[in-house]
Amino acid sequence: MNRGQNIFIIIIIIISVNVISNFYSYDLDLSQDKKYTLSDNSKKILSKVDDILTIKVYLKGKLPTGFQMLSSSINDFLINCKKENSQIQFEFIDPNDNNKTKRQEIYTQLQSQGLFPTDLTIKKTSETSRKIIFPGAIMYYKEKRESVNLLENNFSLSPQDNINNSIENIEFHLISTINKILNNRKDNIAFLTGNGELSSAQTYDITNSVNNDNNNLNYYYNVEEFDLKEFEYDSIKNQPDISLQLKNLNRYKVIIIAKPTIPFNKLDKFLIDQYIMNGGKLLLLIDGVNASIDSINNQNGYFIASKNDLNLDDQLFKYGVRINSDLVQDLRSTEIPIVTGYSNNRPIQELFKWPYYPLISSKNNHPITNSLDGIKSDFISSIDTLKNNIKKTILLESSNNSRLAQAPSKVSLGIIENPPPVESYNKENIPMAVLLTGEFTSVFKDRIIPKNNDINFKKSSDSTSIIIVSDGDIIANEVSSSGNAFPLGYDRYINYTFDGNKKFIINAIQYLNNHNGLINLRSKNIKLRLLNNEKISNYRTSITMINLIFPILIFLFLIFIINQKNKLKYD
Repeated sequence: MNRGQNIFIIIIIIISVNVISNFYSYDLDLSQDKKYTLSDNSKKILSKVDDILTIKVYLKGKLPTGFQMLSSSINDFLINCKKENSQIQFEFIDPNDNNKTKRQEIYTQLQSQGLFPTDLTIKKTSETSRKIIFPGAIMYYKEKRESVNLLENNFSLSPQDNINNSIENIEFHLISTINKILNNRKDNIAFLTGNGELSSAQTYDITNSVNNDNNNLNYYYNVEEFDLKEFEYDSIKNQPDISLQLKNLNRYKVIIIAKPTIPFNKLDKFLIDQYIMNGGKLLLLIDGVNASIDSINNQNGYFIASKNDLNLDDQLFKYGVRINSDLVQDLRSTEIPIVTGYSNNRPIQELFKWPYYPLISSKNNHPITNSLDGIKSDFISSIDTLKNNIKKTILLESSNNSRLAQAPSKVSLGIIENPPPVESYNKENIPMAVLLTGEFTSVFKDRIIPKNNDINFKKSSDSTSIIIVSDGDIIANEVSSSGNAFPLGYDRYINYTFDGNKKFIINAIQYLNNHNGLINLRSKNIKLRLLNNEKISNYRTSITMINLIFPILIFLFLIFIINQKNKLKYD
């Protein structure tokens, strides 16, 4: 067999393989992180699409490498969705592919529909240009429309890390939005009131800052307030209708108790307890001590932090946790301004680390805390977990350089002027938020319960979940003197927003609600392997030569092997 025949055979084999592959295809995800594999929950939701679902992705055109990878990852994911359900249709659109006047119209339209623009600075070897993009998508299904922003924009992270986080959360954001557009109703959640909880203005940003923003609760749920103390009166029994109150409370998938300041009475505790026993989910954010930075300003540079007695200790103990009467001090903290002098009768301020404002985080890969930035806290306490049949998962904790101050405790600016030795910050990973999961026992078991014949008292629950956080301020946005709400996590001293606060709350509520298990998609880790532009520039010629020559060498090697076999055959 001559060389020409060998080449002809190789060409025939290559053509045959390509022809066969057009008729038979099999997708095999060999990626380490399984980024091309849809979860079972995603497949279940996609199977419910019974009409054309059109997805318009506004991420096309000349983009930096990171955004090209984001666009490519979105495209790969949507291809998999279309394979799962042919009713899924999608297209990529470049909003900049128009004249200037038309572009402005498109920008305005996209923003009005809930997409957030990103201003890019594109650097090339010889020039720098600016470009506005909209890294998001708009879905159309029957007569409904939903927008979803796909860029994780954490200012404390590098652009590459933000792109990586965005790619990790593609499935979560897109499938969540598809699930939302398929459902005709939202689940109900409620902020409890009646015990001095945060006002609606203080929870405005997390609740409904932007109607189409997938980083607020109103995007996913009907958010209401529920007053524990506002009963309908039973005129026949001449008493408040407790059973009706409990029935109304049980309408909510999740209830939130945010920074209460008034102790809970027996009836309050009974209602919360029976809500949990009936399978309800609770997010509890309470302070272990009474402490506020404003008290320092009003009391000559110090105040005494005391136990915040809300009459919940026995109830929490029964469920398996204890919020301690102490304050966590941490070297990893935010800053506050201190007057260091005067110039022309005006105070000169400098920023100093304030150990009572720890930046807390998580070291596990739980769906609630995965890929979260540091969370801003404000006079936070430690949490102890107790032995019982309930599973405990630590969600948030201190750094490796922290310590505890037991209440009552003097909180003074002197800790900045005369800081304790660094060696005294010798505690690490102090728990500050914990997830409780399991079958809870009622704190009112073997106790006298309110007299109401219609109450179906439950001594224990089916499997349910509670999240407890030892700082009520984690969910609170600041409010200006004019009544305007600042973003949740905003630090007015350093003019920076810690977006971990909002994401933690959103993730916590979604996990508790566990709607179709979507929150579990957040634990998917995808490693982004970006190219080094500097190295590419330096080795451009070498890379080009390798890409051209290497395939030719392989081809020649195959010919050589075949020739050698033929020689052996006929020798």
